[in-house]
Amino acid sequence: MKPSLEDERRALLEQIEASRAVYRRMLADEPTRGAAAGTSVRSRGMAWMLDHPLWVAGGVALLVLLAPRIAVRRRRSAAQPATQQTTQRRAALPVPEMAARGGTLRALLTVAVLLLRDPARLRAATQVAGSAWQWLQRRRHARVQATTSASGLKPY
Repeated sequence: MKPSLEDERRALLEQIEASRAVYRRMLADEPTRGAAAGTSVRSRGMAWMLDHPLWVAGGVALLVLLAPRIAVRRRRSAAQPATQQTTQRRAALPVPEMAARGGTLRALLTVAVLLLRDPARLRAATQVAGSAWQWLQRRRHARVQATTSASGLKPY
């Protein structure tokens, strides 16, 4: 059965109204996602980071833990005598001008300097850190509530 012209007209009007609503939200800078609802985040990546603070914290922790180890491993392998094939391969590769040194502290300071250069990045990082902090506080509060309600006594 073929839809009537009136049904087609209604469907088109609904589509037009939906697209107008999307454009209104975009022009008014209204966020469209969960945790980002209290903030004015335009980037999908930042909205994802605000929605998933544990993944972000885990990724940063992994990066902070692994980056110095990889640098140490590279230095050790550079100090060991190389075979002829390895020497030829290394000669074909471009040599980096500045080798990684300083480890975890240097990595954290570099991130801090990059954030401080751009106020927008600093605000975004502050929002991510604040979101993670609020999430941790809510989780801690829920854990305290669960222990007090289960035993009837305060945990302190």
